[in-house]
Amino acid sequence: MADLLRRAQVPLSELGEAADFPFAQWRDKVMMRRSFEDFFLAVAERIAEFDPADLTAHRRAAPSLDWVGVVVNLDIPDDIEGTVGAMSEMAAVTPEIDEAFGEALADLEVPTAALCWAAAPQSVGASATSRMLLARPGPASLTEAARDLIEERVRSRTGESVRAVTGTLPPRLEITFTAAGDGDLSPVEEAAAGYLHVLAFGEYTDRHGLTALAPMPREVSHGPSLFSDDPGHRSVSVFDART
Repeated sequence: MADLLRRAQVPLSELGEAADFPFAQWRDKVMMRRSFEDFFLAVAERIAEFDPADLTAHRRAAPSLDWVGVVVNLDIPDDIEGTVGAMSEMAAVTPEIDEAFGEALADLEVPTAALCWAAAPQSVGASATSRMLLARPGPASLTEAARDLIEERVRSRTGESVRAVTGTLPPRLEITFTAAGDGDLSPVEEAAAGYLHVLAFGEYTDRHGLTALAPMPREVSHGPSLFSDDPGHRSVSVFDART
């Protein structure tokens, strides 16, 4: 019995007694894992079919912009079940972090700007694959007291520890991509879109002799929050290149 369960990829720690083994629960886990594997395989296949002609590039010159933000630690497990749970939790808590961050900026009398963004982890710095930056236009520097206020406000509201940071986006070209064709995207196409935009950006910068400020885009919303229900404030992937 134990040998058969091990062949079914059941970890030793979950074997227990044969009579008490939760077969139905484990079968659900197997089915979910297979569904995710099929989905990711379909997404990978779509990415492998990348054609720059499928996307239309748009660019605009943008001036330098000082910003203030918070770095959020992401704890995403490697297993599928853990990933689903962690992503669901982050989907619930991240809007709360953003709201508390905005309230702290208001207390610091930072003017409200109808612009905010989340940076791809690679653009945050060392160990960036486990972090996310939520940012808004603001002062290029903060006092220690101001940093403490922001971090404590988020911690008291959400229980999450963040790090307040500042920076400046230099003068740049902001580049976005839209689908060349019409029609709604399938779930697979939606999941592949971000990867395809990254490939398109690489092809675009090579073709035009541009240098990327970061390999990944900022998810930018022209509204008070990235998490607004207003369709007019839907975020757009914006790539930055040196002018």
